[in-house]
Amino acid sequence: MFQLMRNIHLGIALTVIVMAMIFAASTIFFMYRAWLPDEVTETERSVQVAAGAAATPRELALELIRNHGLKGEVLGIAETDDGYTFRMFRPGTEHSVGYSRVTGAATIKSKQWQIGQTLMQLHTAHGFWHESITATLWSAFSLLTSFGLLLLGASGIYLWFVNRAERLVGGILLTVGLSYGLITLILTRLDS
Repeated sequence: MFQLMRNIHLGIALTVIVMAMIFAASTIFFMYRAWLPDEVTETERSVQVAAGAAATPRELALELIRNHGLKGEVLGIAETDDGYTFRMFRPGTEHSVGYSRVTGAATIKSKQWQIGQTLMQLHTAHGFWHESITATLWSAFSLLTSFGLLLLGASGIYLWFVNRAERLVGGILLTVGLSYGLITLILTRLDS
């Protein structure tokens, strides 16, 4: 049984290591973002769109994806006096689109972040079903990584417990780790 659990523990670790490292790196950017440079590039352009291709915000978004190189999930659709606005977002890039029915022009204000902000956006991405298959896959991998880390911890505790020679050291490390985690959680809740 020990050999089987050890192989399971190792297999889980090798499976989730990349995602865990991405989350670890993004956590560093969260904690030290004031110290780490992370510039944003902003651009603005206007494109003419045929009225038939912009009857609804979703149709306009499809037109911008097909013919103007935009990518992202459509969010925050709102009506204006002469048209509508919405955002197209994917981690690292956001386009704010404003469409005027009078002029037939779509104004696109784009922001592109560097790696730090992109990692933080990936870290805080929420929801499971998205318009983009890439975002849905990211959500699935995040969920599997979460379960994998729980199984990694449980199998590690089992391996530690059955190895009598390391129970004392493992018990101390487990107690210190749990105490640190609980104290950090309590302190972050008191601060907000």
